[in-house]
Parts: sequence; structure tokens; C-alpha cells
Amino acid sequence: MASQDTLPLSEVAEEPAAEPRNVRLPGARSVPGTARRVKAIFAPSDMPAWMAESPESLVAFRGKLYFAVNRGLGRQSQELWMSDGTETGTLAVKTFAPHLSPFGTWNSVGELTVAGDRLFFQVGDATHGRELWASDGTSAGTLRVKDISPGAEDSFLSGFTATGSTLLFFRYIPATQTEAERNELWRSDGTEAGTVLVRDLGPEFSVSSMRALVGNTLFFVGSDNAHGSELWKSDGTEAGTVRVRDIQPGPDSAYPYELRAVGQHVFFTAEDASHGRELWKSDGTEAGTVLVEDLNPGPENGGQRLLGAVGGYLYFTTPAPAEQALRLSRLKLDGATQSKLVKTIPNPYAGQPDADPYITTYAVTGEKLFFGMAISTPGPAPRDVQLWGTDGTAVGTRLLVRPLSLSDEFQSSLFAVEDFILFSALGPGSEGLELWMSDGAAESRPLQDISPGASSSYPTGFTRVGDSVFFVANDDTDANQLWVLPVRRLEQRAELRPVGAQ
Repeated sequence: MASQDTLPLSEVAEEPAAEPRNVRLPGARSVPGTARRVKAIFAPSDMPAWMAESPESLVAFRGKLYFAVNRGLGRQSQELWMSDGTETGTLAVKTFAPHLSPFGTWNSVGELTVAGDRLFFQVGDATHGRELWASDGTSAGTLRVKDISPGAEDSFLSGFTATGSTLLFFRYIPATQTEAERNELWRSDGTEAGTVLVRDLGPEFSVSSMRALVGNTLFFVGSDNAHGSELWKSDGTEAGTVRVRDIQPGPDSAYPYELRAVGQHVFFTAEDASHGRELWKSDGTEAGTVLVEDLNPGPENGGQRLLGAVGGYLYFTTPAPAEQALRLSRLKLDGATQSKLVKTIPNPYAGQPDADPYITTYAVTGEKLFFGMAISTPGPAPRDVQLWGTDGTAVGTRLLVRPLSLSDEFQSSLFAVEDFILFSALGPGSEGLELWMSDGAAESRPLQDISPGASSSYPTGFTRVGDSVFFVANDDTDANQLWVLPVRRLEQRAELRPVGAQ
């Protein structure tokens, strides 16, 4: 299930040689305990796990877990729940009357987002439509904030983002026979008077799901007819909600993609006529929105996929067409403008048709970057999905586990917990897709067979609350239920170990 390989020195990232020296290891490390079901909330279902009813929108709030329970056809109800990790302490906070939207869909509780001392979400009813709500964690303190679209009309809210104690969100206004569709940016402090329009972004303005928060500044991607798809920002005021730069001047689009907040900058990929798609960064000013590196000089695309930042470096991958592989590189974040190759990630299916590698997801612990790499097929499902980890060196970049989920309908997610990550992978024998852990070095192993036998539990929705990680798993109740995994701190005796010794 795990392997380690070596590369020629020409492919090793430049690392200064270090003489072995003695250091004292940290006194404690985090380790996963034994997971258990918290409570059976849903009745058995014969639907695939990824389509069946499930605890949704899990979020930590006031030391507990809050989540949505939306019961579907035949049992229409929408509920806000909470859990302290015990069966008796897992209960509904508030139940909402079922409401069928004008589009023929049940309006569910969704977009749970904590901002300050309020838990914001949206839900609908027949009188007010789907609107903004907020909760202090109690039933009596769970109230509609404002009927933004008065009457039974839905407000079509999205993009909930906490900026300190304020919530920023977008409102979509559908087109009518006389007016074009439009988007607005709003903010709320949890009161009706404090829920106000920030800026009308104009007719035929669309907002993508690409967003990043740098301090209390929201960066997002917006598109209009005059400027195309470009980078925008907002500090929650009308004057501070502006296009950052028209990277691709005029109506053509730069299509900013994969926004990553790192320090005081947002990194992303974008394209212009001179450089194609390359790596950019922005400090929120027009002059400070600049091309970082033109990896593929000229108008051809560089093909970067941004991952995460670890130890003062931003990691990304680029295609290696000759090897039908991916190159993992890193960029030093102290102002350097040239990246360094860490390792070319080999493709065991290179040479086969339609066997192209691509990144699925990533996670970052204190010292390591983990990422999933899939190999495509002519169809929608991948032929292989591998978990890799790196410490920023070629010898420390290794294949950890394979395969992760091979479904085109359920993708394994990675969740960082201090010294290790949690994820789902297929067992070494006949086990299905189950809960695993990896520390990226000595240990990568299955934790539990939650759905015994060849069936899969499809663990997902990992959320940290104190010393516990809650998640959703399809278990022996034949339904998606709420589970919890304790995280323990193991004290270690301090010892001396020579640095550089393998």
C-alpha cells in the first residue's frame, strides 16, 4: 500500500546540506482514537450513500457541533441540530415547516457559517421564502434575520463568508421580462437593521464560487459584459467593493482560478494574451496584482494547479507531457519569483491512451503537504487515485496509499488534524471505502471498518470540535449517520536524535 522511490539529483529540490546535530523532539503528538456512532438520526435507505439523506453543513460553534438535517420525499422537514458528542446531547435545535420553492425543490437548511457569536444559515418557509437566519445555539435564539425579498419570494443567497463578526454574502436576482439578472453583495451583523446592501454589482453580473479571505478582505471572481471574468475584492463597504485589476483588458476574461490566501496575498492562476494561463498574486491593489512566474513563456498556458502553503513555500503542479506525469514544484514566499522543482510524480499508466494525471484535493499539516492524484480514463471514473505526501524534498515526496475512491460520484477528501490526516481509501483486502489515517512518514493505515465487509462507509464531512473530529459515515444502520473520532495527545519522553539521520 505504500512505496518510496528515488530520483536523479537533477530532479531534487535545492536543499542546503546540513551536518547532523542533536535536537530535542517535541513532547507530545496527536493520534486518532476509536471512532463511534454518535446517534442514529436517519432511517435505513436503499439509495447510494452519496445521494441519501445525511447530516449536512457540519460546523463548530460554541464548543459543539451544529449541522443541518433535511428530510426528503415523504418526510419533508428541515431541521437545525447540535451535538456534544453524546447520544443524549445530540438533538434538534429547531424544526422548520416544509416549503416547496417555486422551482419545485424543497428548501433545505444550508450554508451554516459562524461569524462572531452568531451561526448564520438559510432556510425557507411558505410565508417568507428562503431567507437569512441566525442562531445563538438555542431554539428561542434561532430567528429569521431579515426578509430580504419581501413576501414568499426566495432571496437566492450564496457565498456565505465570515469577516470577523460580520457575514458577507451574495444575493442573486433573476431576470424578468423587463430587467436583466443581477447580483448584489450584502453584509449582516445578525440584526435586521444591520443586514444591508453593500453594493449592487450591476446587470448581467455573475459571481463564481472562487473566493478567498485575506484578513477581513474577501477576494472573489466576478464577471460582467464590459470586463469579462476578473478578480474583485470587498472590505464590506460600497467604496471598498471593486475590481482589483482588469488582467485581460476589455471584455475578454482572465478567468482567475484556484484562489489561495497566503499571508497578506491571494495567489491564483489567470490568463492574458501575452502569457497564457500562469501564476499570479495580489495584495488587493492594481499595482500589486502581478504575474509571479511565466513557466511556459509566450501565450501558451503553464498549466499550474495550485495546492497549499507549508513552511514558507507555495506548492503547485504543472504537466510534464513527455512523461505523461505531473511536476510538483514550490515557490518561496519571501519575494522570490522563480520556483524550484521538488519532484516529477510518476504515472504508472504512462503510454496508455487517456491515462492523464490530475490533482483531486489537498490538505496541509504543520510540516507536510498531502495531495490526491488521479489517473483518467476515457470515461468519467478514474483508473487510479493515489495519496501522496511531501516535506518539500524529493526523497520526502512519496506515494502513501492507493487507491482512494475510484468512483466518479464520490471523491475521497483529506482532512488535516495537527500531526496526521484523515481520509477514505479502499482496504488492502476485500474491505470497501473506509476511514484511514496517515502521518506522511512512518504510518498510513486503516482506522476502522465502519461498514463491515465489502460495503463502503464513505466517510466525509470531517469537522474538528475541540478534541474530537465529527464526520458522516454510512454504517450498519444502512444510512448516513453522525460519527465522532476522539483525538488524543500522547506525551513522549524527550530524546536526542541526530538531525539528518535517516
